[in-house]
Amino acid sequence: MEIFVGSAIMAMAVKNTLEEQNIAFIERNDIDSSITAGFGSADKAVHIFVLEGDEEKARYALMENNFDDIDEVGDLIEEDED
Repeated sequence: MEIFVGSAIMAMAVKNTLEEQNIAFIERNDIDSSITAGFGSADKAVHIFVLEGDEEKARYALMENNFDDIDEVGDLIEEDED
């Protein structure tokens, strides 16, 4: 389940939070991929995914660390509540 889409800097903070909570994640970094291919990259080019069973724990950890105020995480949280 995708829990974050955003900049590489914010992705580092999200990954740190997940690591502190022992939540496994996968990072898809479109920035690195585009550089390797010789293209430019967009702003929201880093995606963080967690297992479906860890999604609730991950979202709670991010909200506890005030990531719900960040557009990239907040938008995904709101989408899941609908």
